[in-house]
This record gives sequence, C-alpha cells and structure tokens, in this order.
Amino acid sequence: MFAFKLLLSLSLVLAASATPAPVPKNPSFALGNGEAAQDLNASFEKLSQSSKCKAGQNACIDGKFVQCVDGKFTAGVSCGEDLQCVALPLVNSKGTSITCDRVADAKQRIANTGAKGGLTGKKVKRGTPTAPPACKNKGKRSFLELAFGKRIAQSDLGDVAESWQKLCLESGGDIQTNSPCVTLAGINGINSLLANADPCDQQKNADAMVKFAKSKGVKNKDALIANAKAYREHPRNALNIGGITPSTPFCQEEAEEPEIRGLVNKQLDGVDPGIFGGPKFDLVAFGASGTCPFGKKSNVKTCTCE
Repeated sequence: MFAFKLLLSLSLVLAASATPAPVPKNPSFALGNGEAAQDLNASFEKLSQSSKCKAGQNACIDGKFVQCVDGKFTAGVSCGEDLQCVALPLVNSKGTSITCDRVADAKQRIANTGAKGGLTGKKVKRGTPTAPPACKNKGKRSFLELAFGKRIAQSDLGDVAESWQKLCLESGGDIQTNSPCVTLAGINGINSLLANADPCDQQKNADAMVKFAKSKGVKNKDALIANAKAYREHPRNALNIGGITPSTPFCQEEAEEPEIRGLVNKQLDGVDPGIFGGPKFDLVAFGASGTCPFGKKSNVKTCTCE
C-alpha cells in the first residue's frame, strides 16, 4: 500500500515536471515564493538518508524524491532522465511545491520570481564567515586540544572498515541478520566519515558497533568495543570549499551507549579552526551551533569549548 502511495506521489510530481517555466502573475507574493523555494533546496542539500524527519514530510535527497515514514526517509525514487527533485515556487498562490524538473527550467522558474542566486540562493545569501580572532591566533594544530589526523584527503578509510569487519567476522555472534560486519564497516562505516555525512552519522554507527559487541554469542566484546571507540574518534573527511577547508561540525546529540558518550571526531590537520561546514552545510564561524561537541559551550574569546 505504501509503495502505491509513493508511486502515486511521484507520478504527480512527474506530471508537473519538464514544463516551461511560467512567469508569475502576482508579484506581491512571487519573490517570497522564489526565496522560500531556494531555502527548501538549500535545506535539502543538508539532508541524508539517516536524517530525522516528521511523518508525511516530502523532500529531495541527492536529486531523488523521498517521503518520511515512521521517522525515517524512504529510499529515494529517481525522477527520470535529465530530471531531478527540486522545490519550486507556486505561480498563482503563496507557497512552494516539491516536484521533478530539469535544473535549467527550475532555475528559470525561480529567477522569474525575482529571486537571485539560482536553486539555493547561495551566491547571494552565503558569504564567507569571519573566524574569531582567537581562532586565527591559535593556529590549526592546537584547536580544541584535539589530536589532528595527518591528511585532508584520507587514504585509510578502507583500513578502518577492514579492521572492524575482521573482528566482527571472528566474533562468534549473529553476523547474518542485517549483515553487521559489512553494513557497519564498508557501507555505513565509510559513508559516515565522508564530508557530506550528517554530523551524527558517525556516532550512530559507533553506537551500533557497541550494541553488536554486547549481543549474544560474541566472544571478543572488548576488542570490538575498543575498535568502535577508536572509530568514533576518527577524523571525517574535509573538503576545500571556495578556498577554505572548514572543520567538520560536531554531533549535537548524546550517544546511546555509555562507552561512546563523551567521544568526538578529531579534526584533520590543515582545517580552518575558526570555520565549520561542509558540502551540505553552510559555512559558519566558531561559536555557532555545531562548532563544539554536545554538552560543551564555545568561548570565542579563547577559541575553546568548555
């Protein structure tokens, strides 16, 4: 039944796609609609398959149409060749719609409202934040007194995944249900360390690792938990964005497993200690939400988390 509803929803958005971009008839709400669509498209860039959602919520993830069911987004449904899921401004009334369209047509429809900056408005709205002076003076290697990794482009992610998978296969536990040895290693394990991952994905995966370690039949519990803790502290990838390589945001939720609580991802050597963000996150200066680990407050005068 749900599959039918999802296909029906997708058929409706497809029916509205690939049509000429109309010029709004009522300029009194046109600009607001255009900017609202840009805000939605910008918010979609921050979503991942593991992002929290509300029942009935529709969204776009990686250009695919998704719906929220039981607090989780469904697997994305492709819009079709040359089309992608986007938010568009309504033409005859206030509001927006989520549909499938050609990117060029979507940009034109938004531009017709008077909104500047394409699909997301980033060229207009998104500037480069200024890091607090203390962060600039503190230097990149001592930031937050966290150890730094050696590379911006990490080459050891495969080794990280393999170390967990090897221990898991030797555990004696249930390695068939949900395929934990592969899922928590080479799939979720690596994906959670990428620059575009949700800030809490890594912590959630570490929690799942510990839960497996405590499950029935596991013989190497201590080794698995030690591996999960090391994984939780592993740096995430950092990418250059407009000439800045920002620090990766911290998770703002408490870990479920006590062994993981208080552990945070380290920052790679070379990232900007005063600027945080990523491919799916706006760049923000130290002091904003996500620039300190859960439970800590930022002190911009000293560029530390207390």
